[in-house]
Amino acid sequence: MSLSSLLTCGIVIAALGALNDVTITQVSAVWELQAANPHMGRWRLFSRAMRIGSDHIASTVYTLAFAYAGTALPTLILAMMVDRPIGSLLVAGDIAEEVVRTLVASIGLILAIPLTTGLGTLLASAVGGDAGKRAHAPSAPLESRENMWEVELGERR
Repeated sequence: MSLSSLLTCGIVIAALGALNDVTITQVSAVWELQAANPHMGRWRLFSRAMRIGSDHIASTVYTLAFAYAGTALPTLILAMMVDRPIGSLLVAGDIAEEVVRTLVASIGLILAIPLTTGLGTLLASAVGGDAGKRAHAPSAPLESRENMWEVELGERR
């Protein structure tokens, strides 16, 4: 097994984990916005959710870039020790390949936000705000207690 294939596999798995995180939080934002205002139109719901999504994607892309730079730090240090301009290092075969992989993964994450938001908006507006509230709301209100961690046990037999 080649080391570059293993590294590529690690990058793909990390990108899938980030994609999973971004899509779940984005759909959750859509449902919460719909539940907060069930009479909001689809376009308004989509545009508000996209504002949240832009923050999600910025955070995720930066996180992936920092994680990738952290794991590639020894390679970056070795590359900087060679007395070559940064431009020529970036177009060197192995480094250019890694830069392109990172950019492609970031583009995939960026495209996931509008697609997920659009699908979430269609589903949330089709089902309606009340269904979202019922799905997340407890069946009975919680009673106020001094100790919130206290649990009442039923009769023992």
